Amino acid sequence: MRWLYLLASWGHVLAAIFWVGGMLFLSLVIVPTLRNCPEPAKAQPLFLAVARRFRTLVWGAIGVLAISGVFLLTGHVELTGQVSVWPPMLIFKLILVLLLLGTSIVHDRIIGPKVRHIKERKSIDWTQADRVYVKLAPWMGRMTMILGVVVALVGTVLVRSLV
Repeated sequence: MRWLYLLASWGHVLAAIFWVGGMLFLSLVIVPTLRNCPEPAKAQPLFLAVARRFRTLVWGAIGVLAISGVFLLTGHVELTGQVSVWPPMLIFKLILVLLLLGTSIVHDRIIGPKVRHIKERKSIDWTQADRVYVKLAPWMGRMTMILGVVVALVGTVLVRSLV
């Protein structure tokens, strides 16, 4: 059983590294590089291709995180028991994870596609609401990245406190 716990821990950490590391790479490397692209018309399709590929793999990583997370929880808390007796840091992490998932879903499924459609039109034809969406999209991405980094920090604190 110990090997199963180690495998679940490894999968959980690897999936988290992929998700959070990928968000950091997109935000801190890809976006600034493409922003300085001498041909902006080529930058947008390239970013969309990279983001779509990353998003597909991220949702696989989220599946690994969910399965391994539930398995790892069983080693520390009684899942059928009262949540009120769970360690407060665990509850805090789970709340942050739900916020991260919610932010990711809104960013990937609502705001991202809306902004993609807005940018297909000339900016002179944008409504005030369109401009808000275009400004909101990168901030949602940054919020997702920050939440991911904080979840990783809280997860580290949690594991160190349970050992």
